[in-house]
Amino acid sequence: MAELLDDPTRLRIGSAGVHERRRFAVIGRIQLRHASGLWNEWHVLFDDGRSAWLSEAGGEYVLSVLTVAKEPLPAFADLSPETSVLLNGRTFKVADLETARCVAGEGELPFRVESGYDVKTADLRSGERFATIDYSETPPLLFVGKPVTFTALKLSGLREHPAHQENGRAGTQVRVFNCPKCGGPLQAHSPAIERVVCAGCGAVIGTENESVRLLAQAARAKRVEPRLPLGCHGTLQGIEWETIGFLQRRTRSDGVDYAWSEYLLFSAEHGFAWLTEYDGHWNFARTLSAPPSVARGQPLFWNKGGRFKLFNSGTAEVAYVVGEFYWRVAVGEKCSIDDYVCPPFMLSREMTPNEVVWSESEYLEPETVGAAFGVAMPSRVGVYANQPNPWAATAKKSLSVFLGLCGVATLVQLAFALFLSSQTVLKQPLVLSSFNEDATLTTRTFSMPNRARALRVRHRTDVNNSWVDVTTTLVEKNSGEAREGAVEVAYYSGSEGGENWSEGSQDESIGFKDVPAGEYYLTVEYELGREQNARRAYSVVDNIEVVRNPITWSNYVLVILFLAIFPVFARWRYSAFEERRWREADLGDAVSVDSGDDDGEEDE
Repeated sequence: MAELLDDPTRLRIGSAGVHERRRFAVIGRIQLRHASGLWNEWHVLFDDGRSAWLSEAGGEYVLSVLTVAKEPLPAFADLSPETSVLLNGRTFKVADLETARCVAGEGELPFRVESGYDVKTADLRSGERFATIDYSETPPLLFVGKPVTFTALKLSGLREHPAHQENGRAGTQVRVFNCPKCGGPLQAHSPAIERVVCAGCGAVIGTENESVRLLAQAARAKRVEPRLPLGCHGTLQGIEWETIGFLQRRTRSDGVDYAWSEYLLFSAEHGFAWLTEYDGHWNFARTLSAPPSVARGQPLFWNKGGRFKLFNSGTAEVAYVVGEFYWRVAVGEKCSIDDYVCPPFMLSREMTPNEVVWSESEYLEPETVGAAFGVAMPSRVGVYANQPNPWAATAKKSLSVFLGLCGVATLVQLAFALFLSSQTVLKQPLVLSSFNEDATLTTRTFSMPNRARALRVRHRTDVNNSWVDVTTTLVEKNSGEAREGAVEVAYYSGSEGGENWSEGSQDESIGFKDVPAGEYYLTVEYELGREQNARRAYSVVDNIEVVRNPITWSNYVLVILFLAIFPVFARWRYSAFEERRWREADLGDAVSVDSGDDDGEEDE
C-alpha cells in the first residue's frame, strides 16, 4: 500500500472510545481522495465483537454499520442531490454523490484493500439517520448509522494536536522564491510584472523562470485583508477556535454584486465551524448533521419550534480564498443557495450538482466577535437577514403590561358597577308639542335620601328629520335651589341610491355633579325645529330617565386608549425594523412584518 497522506486527523490505530455505553477500539483505516479533498474511514471493533465504520470528513463524524437492504438499491447514475430513496421502510434524501479513489490503507480491515481502485458512494440523510450506499461491489453495500460528535465518543489514545507539532500545522509547507544565481530572496509587487531584478546580484530574471511566473500570478491576484487574521484564536460558545481559512463569496441580484466573508474555524475536539460577515454583521455557523426536509422554492417551514421563511435564493461564487480548508476550494467555485430566517437563526442550503449541505447560523453581536478574538469591529450597516429585532422584547413586554393594566382597569370599573350601584329615580315620558304656547313642562317629584355623586338626565326622543333644543332645570322642591343644563337632540335619516343613511342621534344626556339629598323635580323648556313641518303642528315624545350615580365608561375608555399608546408605539418600531429587514430580501414583494423588514441605515 501507498503511504497515508498527511491530514489533521486526531485519530490513529489504537485510539479507543465509547458509543452508547459500549467501548470500541480503532483497528484499521482506509483513506479516500475525491476531487475536493480527503476523507478517512476508520474500522472500529466493539468489546462485544461487532464492528462498525467511523467516517471522518470535513470535521464531521458518522458511525455506521453494514445493513441488509430490504428494497432494491437504485443505480448510482439515477441519483442526484435531494432525490428521495426508500431504505428499509424509511425515506432518505441524497446529500452527496462522490467518485473517490482509495489511496491507502492500514491496520485490520474486513476485506482486502488495494490502492488505486475507484469507489462510487452516495450519502443520504433522514433526520438523525445517515446512510451510505457503496457501489464498489455488486450488488451495492448499504451502511446505516447516525452522526456522532468527537466529544461524545470520549476518545483516548489520540495523535498529538497538529498545532503542537514542530514546524506548526501538519501538512503546511512554505516555498521561498530565491534568485537562481545568488540565492537572494525575490519579491514582486506589480500585477504587470514581466521580470524581476535581484537586489543581491543584479541578475535580471524573466517570466520564463517558474518562480517569477508564480510571483507574477500572486501579484495579479487582488489581495483581501481579512478582519480576523489567520491563525488568531478566540472563544465562542465556550470553545476555543483558531481561524485557519478565509474566503470571500459573492452573489448577483438585479445586476449588483454582493460580497461577504467567511472564516473557517478549527478546534481539535469540536471540528470545524464558520464565522460569516457582511456589512459588519456576524454569524456563527455549523453544518447540520440532521438537515430539514425542504423542497426547492418552499416559502417557509417549521424546524425545532421556529418558523423559517425564505429570505434569499441565488448562486454564490467564490471570489477570493486564502488559508487552509477541508476541501479544495477554488476561485470561481459556484453553488446554489437558499437562506431561511427565523431570527436570530438562519438555515442555509448550498447545492452543487453532486452535493447538498445545510448549515445553521446564529447571529452574533459584533462586540461579541471582537471581544472573542481581540479585534476592533467597525459599525454595522443596515439590518441583516437574521439580525434579532431589538424591539421584539419591548413589543412583547409592553403588550403584556398593557393587557395586565387593562385587566386592573376592568376590575376597577366592574367594582364601581357592582358596589357603587346606580339607581333609576325617575322615568317619565313628556310630549313636546308645538301646540304648547309656553313650551315648558314639569315632571313629577322624585326623592334622593342620600347625596348623589352624579345625576344623569337622559332624553330619549323619537325626533326624526328634525331637531329639538331642550333646557332642563333640576329644582330642589323645598329650598328652591336650581341647576340648569341644555342639550340639542337632532336626527336625520333617509335613502339615497338604494342605500339607507342616518345622521345625529335621538338620545342625549345632561349630567349634574354632587347633588345633595332632597326632593326634586325637573322643568323642561324646549324648542322644536320647524323647517320640515312649518305648515302643521307636530309633537316629539321625550322619555326622560333620571339615574343616580350612573356608571360611566368614558373614563375607562380614555384609560385604555392611553395605555394602548405604549404597545402601539413599540409595535410600530418593531414593524419598521422588520420592513427594513425584508426590503433587503431577494424575493420581490415578499415583505412580512411577521419575520422582519428593514432599511439600509446604520443601526442605532
